[in-house]
Amino acid sequence: MTEPDPPEHRAARWFVIAGCAVLVAGAAVFALRAATPAPPVQVVYDVTGTAERATVTYSAEDGGTRREELASFPWHRELTLPAEAERRVLTVTIGPAGGDVACQVAVDGVERRSATATGARTSALCDGF
Repeated sequence: MTEPDPPEHRAARWFVIAGCAVLVAGAAVFALRAATPAPPVQVVYDVTGTAERATVTYSAEDGGTRREELASFPWHRELTLPAEAERRVLTVTIGPAGGDVACQVAVDGVERRSATATGARTSALCDGF
């Protein structure tokens, strides 16, 4: 005949079971958070300047880049972009006639980057936002 476990062994067994349950629940919460993508962000691009011509290159909704030729300022775009995008960019390159330009990027209403450039074929670079 077997003897019943002493009370201290039963308590230790429940402690181990409860600890395992907490670990499993914590792992499940972590997995759910990791699987839930961050909500998209609202990105606003603004370009001003006096250059006769400029080229704007910017990150687009599909993860690629778009390019537009400008003959007048200001230029403004509002986009919704994935929050987890690794590299976003707004570049303004002044044409051969020279002048000056400025770029500004706001993400969810907060200015994140700004830059200026002066002179022919120079660029204002707003990246990493």
